[in-house]
Amino acid sequence: MAKRRGNGEGSITKRKNGTWMGRVMVGRNSNGKPLIKTVYGKTRKEVSEKLIKITNDINTGTYVEPSKLKVEQWLTNWLEEYKQINLKPTTYDCYEKMIKNHINPSIGNILLKDLKTEHIQRVYKDKYNNGKGLSTGTLRKIHVIVKSALEQAVINGLIIKNPADGAKLPLHKQKEIKVFTVEEQKRFINCAKDYRLYEAFVFDLDTGLRLGELLALKWDDIDLKKGTVSVNKNLVVVKNRDDNNDKKTSLLIQDTTKTKSGKREIPLTKRTLNLLKQLKLKNPKGSDIVFCSEKGTYISPRNFERTFKKVIAKAKIENCNVHTMRHTFATRLIESGVSIKVVSELLGHADVIVALNTYAHALPNTKKEAVEMLDKLFG
Repeated sequence: MAKRRGNGEGSITKRKNGTWMGRVMVGRNSNGKPLIKTVYGKTRKEVSEKLIKITNDINTGTYVEPSKLKVEQWLTNWLEEYKQINLKPTTYDCYEKMIKNHINPSIGNILLKDLKTEHIQRVYKDKYNNGKGLSTGTLRKIHVIVKSALEQAVINGLIIKNPADGAKLPLHKQKEIKVFTVEEQKRFINCAKDYRLYEAFVFDLDTGLRLGELLALKWDDIDLKKGTVSVNKNLVVVKNRDDNNDKKTSLLIQDTTKTKSGKREIPLTKRTLNLLKQLKLKNPKGSDIVFCSEKGTYISPRNFERTFKKVIAKAKIENCNVHTMRHTFATRLIESGVSIKVVSELLGHADVIVALNTYAHALPNTKKEAVEMLDKLFG
């Protein structure tokens, strides 16, 4: 039985199975007959909210009939209405970029109701291009976006089933990492002495912090007496969505780390402690940022990376980036006999498997030493 309508609602009816159904007129066809949109929900409130949303879209001229809705239009709506409220700004920017650069150019023009598994599969195949195109990691991100957006379309009754369910990704390949050799590490440190970020480079080599974690550090995070650093936040670059600001991006401090395990305490080496004590005296007065600019403000990751490139060029080291310092920290620990579990905890990985997969190159010697130990015990 139809219930009394609320403001902006169509008709709402409770179904025999206990769920609710709502109907509202969204226009008329070429013969002048009403076009009715039907929505479903577990509660009356849920259905009411869906109908009010449709009515508002009709009134503002933004409503698109499901039969004419394109993938590109749905992705925009999904991103703004369903994801913006629960994604970190950096993740939202990443989703937006993936949709703009990779998804829309390939399938954005297809009507949502006509999208098939083979369309999505062709995107993955073409983008991968037998290993010459996008990495398997990037393809996985694209798949997460496509599958999630289409799952919401199923929930909203726009399509019957999710065509992304049947799409297959290429076998995931671990990206090869660059690690400083011991000799390269020495050259890098010697060359870095001529640059203002010298202390930051040594700190990163001795702690393995992610770049955002490093640049977000404040002096309150450093315990010089105890000899530890507390990692609890992250500096990120986000797209500037303020129309009154001419800058394309802004620096933002997130009171969260990349993973739950990212919040951690790391012991500091003696050389790092000595450098920090000297740095505290050199830093601009009034700034509580550990590795700050000459003005006492946060250093942008891009400026940090520029200086890093100058140092490696001077040290004549090739094929590396800022993450090389983090990878080198982990590799030196493993080479020194530190367990992979402890290394994983120091790096703030969500799972020890991440460390195992990433630093397998450093494990063979450790395995050999373990077997040699057995020889000594039982030989």
